[in-house]
Amino acid sequence: MARMATGIRASRREDVLRLLDESAQPQTVVALAERLGTHPNTVRLHLERLLADGLVERTVDDRGLPGRPAQLFGRVRQMDGTDSRRYRMLAEILVDALADQPEPTRAAEAAGRRWGRAEAERVSAENPVTGLFELLDRVGFGPRASEHPDTVDICHCPFLELAREQPDIVCSIHLGLMRGALQAWDADTSVARLERREHPDVCVAHLSSRVEVEESRLTA
Repeated sequence: MARMATGIRASRREDVLRLLDESAQPQTVVALAERLGTHPNTVRLHLERLLADGLVERTVDDRGLPGRPAQLFGRVRQMDGTDSRRYRMLAEILVDALADQPEPTRAAEAAGRRWGRAEAERVSAENPVTGLFELLDRVGFGPRASEHPDTVDICHCPFLELAREQPDIVCSIHLGLMRGALQAWDADTSVARLERREHPDVCVAHLSSRVEVEESRLTA
């Protein structure tokens, strides 16, 4: 019964929004109640909720009529947020923009480093390698401990389709993500390279000392 009542309230609230969308001018509580065939107090409750959600705005009738000025309610005009999103399209645009840079893989890694530094602030990393596992897991890479102590298996790619289309760019972003996070934690360890293996189908992050990695980057 409680769930049904909640559904009825939500439906009535949508009716209030629909009327405001259809109205060229702001409406009074009484006018809305008459059109909905319900009590003004019921409409007021829905309007208060819609005001709190930022979907409706309240003004005052300032035409100088006798008596207390009436409150008017109108729809906040804003972008329709109910349509589906196109994040894949945005990702493709950004990856293509990186690919057009004079040094695309360096630009992609730099973008990944910025991402990594931002993500590092959300992870407590007393042990940098443990922190790296936690960070990779949090952003969807499915890390797994490897048999070799200096490698990390990455079993899931949240950008797999793009990685297949633009592997150098996407993998450089992933590499930068890990390097940026480890740098933010002031770790002595960094990631020397990412290796794609087909059997099993994983990416392997090879860990090395930060000094060696930075020297290698400068001479590359």
